[in-house]
Amino acid sequence: MASTPLRVLFLTPYFRPYLGGIERAIEQLSFQMQQSASVEAIGVLTTKYSFPRLPQPAWGDRETTPEGISIYRLTGFPSRALPVYSVPLVWFSPLRLKRYLDEFKPDVIHFVGDGWFWGHLWAWFWYRGRARFVFTPSYHTLPPTKWWLKPINAFLCHIADRVVALTSREAEGVHRAYRAGRDKMGVIGWGASAGDENLMVERSGERSGERSGERAGERTADSGEDLESRPLTVLCVGRLGRHKGQRWLLETYRQARSNFKRPVRLVLVGREEDASADINGLVAQHELDGEVIITGEVSDGELAEWYAEADLFVLFSRYEAFGLVYLEAMAHGAPVLTHDVGANREVLAQGAVVVDRFDRQAAAGEMARLVNDDAARLELSWQAQQYALSEFSWPLVAEKYLEAYQSARTAA
Repeated sequence: MASTPLRVLFLTPYFRPYLGGIERAIEQLSFQMQQSASVEAIGVLTTKYSFPRLPQPAWGDRETTPEGISIYRLTGFPSRALPVYSVPLVWFSPLRLKRYLDEFKPDVIHFVGDGWFWGHLWAWFWYRGRARFVFTPSYHTLPPTKWWLKPINAFLCHIADRVVALTSREAEGVHRAYRAGRDKMGVIGWGASAGDENLMVERSGERSGERSGERAGERTADSGEDLESRPLTVLCVGRLGRHKGQRWLLETYRQARSNFKRPVRLVLVGREEDASADINGLVAQHELDGEVIITGEVSDGELAEWYAEADLFVLFSRYEAFGLVYLEAMAHGAPVLTHDVGANREVLAQGAVVVDRFDRQAAAGEMARLVNDDAARLELSWQAQQYALSEFSWPLVAEKYLEAYQSARTAA
């Protein structure tokens, strides 16, 4: 059985056309796995919702992407989900779910995230004994209003053949909170890529005054006049929600900007959510229009261009289980400034400055230092890119997951 190619099915509540961090990770992981001779097919079983609870009835039931990924979408009842949790708290037809499973015939079912418990439970009910189950939870401390998720997540850890956390910190939390056995646990982070390397080098050269053909990682501060004459781009990528901390970032930016010795623009990329009006109001109140750019949601290509154009990446979320956007920015050569929440210190071991949690004075001071000190910023940029591409490449991540899948299958 172990010698036959795998049919891998990811279960996630959201997927394309919506594409957040977890969804991008599944997609990139799928692209890499399809290149392996040990994989026959990749599928995604998901819903007709976009984050957090937005029904999308026009989306098709089935789709095959140009890359060959089979997508199966379930309709929820009723379509409007309760505003209690980000995942659709609605009912999905168990028979339709079974029909999709029978159509794809997975050998491995990979639960990504701990939100879509109806999909997880019914997939296990129908395919226990026929497929192996891998669970990648997105662990965070649950408030009392969401303690009802604890027994569900504990059950998922119990039925899974392998439980794979994104970080060591997260693995310890899953073991402690959900009693996941250490014998079935592992740690595999997400990956990052630089996308179109030629575009990255070209734009990196434009923004740091490099000689033609010089690698992005070998930026120097020799062209000081060019560096000082153009606005430096400080980039933040994340939904404009309170949990992503853009308001706190704006206040920190305002405190730091009085110490900037050169023009700077702050670019906020991400779809509008519950903090959008507040952020727009702050920009207008402090007359930052033109200096603070709010792009809204962008395409994959546009996001890659913003990453490639960034001189510094900043994000001060309330919590990050892994922080894929940090590594994406680093892979494009952008150093990171953030604070000590979630797994930030563990993941961002190089190419980043991590200050104490919500320490505005420290964050503003480091922002001004990195804006003004070209040599320090460009050295950090080199470290960031080398670290992201060597430690978190998608081919490496895919190889680790394929080993986990094969291990789960052979251990059955």
